[in-house]
Amino acid sequence: MLKDNRFVKSIKDFFQGVTKSATKLYLIALSTFLLLFGFIFISPLIIGGSYSYENTPLNEYQTLNNNISIALVNKEYNPDKGIMRLDYSLEESTTNPSLSNVKYEVSSQDIKSRESHKVETIRVNDNYLVVLVEDLPKEFAVLSTTIVPSYIHPEIENSNDLESRSIKTYVNEEKEIINTDLKIESNSQYQNEYISFQQESLKEEIAIKEKEIDATNIKIKELNNLIGELEDETKYQTEEEKFETKTEINSHLTTITTHEKDIKEIKGEIKNLQEKIELLDEKRKSINEN
Repeated sequence: MLKDNRFVKSIKDFFQGVTKSATKLYLIALSTFLLLFGFIFISPLIIGGSYSYENTPLNEYQTLNNNISIALVNKEYNPDKGIMRLDYSLEESTTNPSLSNVKYEVSSQDIKSRESHKVETIRVNDNYLVVLVEDLPKEFAVLSTTIVPSYIHPEIENSNDLESRSIKTYVNEEKEIINTDLKIESNSQYQNEYISFQQESLKEEIAIKEKEIDATNIKIKELNNLIGELEDETKYQTEEEKFETKTEINSHLTTITTHEKDIKEIKGEIKNLQEKIELLDEKRKSINEN
């Protein structure tokens, strides 16, 4: 009986030892997990790591509501003067224009230092904002800029669909955006620059349409070559085969006529875009004369 008691005691001691060891291993594993969690998620807040904040790409529009979209279209930084310039373009559907009834509250913060910076917002017109962030340090991790839109007169809108809406843009410190000539300009200068922005956009549209014309001309050329081959084949065809070939040729000729009509329309669109560019030149002259 004494031997049995000793055996039972030894078994209990064994399992108690195993339990204690397992508890220690669990506590070590849990501590390791918590340390890793803190390093991954908390360290960027302490040291201002920029890897969690990707640069906001240029010219990619984000929707503010069903009618209004906004995109960061330009970013420049003068480290000597501590100025960051951010340009935003706004677009809206023509069915229900409301940009003239929208105001913007802009704030900017350095992710590294968590320090808010002085912001000046220049409304060049309803479609273009220039945001100047001042007093930036020469070295910063990521500049976070928040734009909060709101209606000036919400009562005239169908719904207050801008309520609780905002967008954030992130700019990492990089050599590509440095412009040591950057400074605060007059409103007329910003208007001139916006005109240049519009003209460049129009030129890009023209380039796209010219490529459409080139592609359509290639289609016409290929169809004409095919028609020539089909006409040559008719020399060696029966009357029934000739009839089928003639039908196919007529179908291709109809397609060519459609392509030629498309080219004519595109050329008309290009002419209108070129006229817009010229009218913007006149607008620039008028701004500079005043």
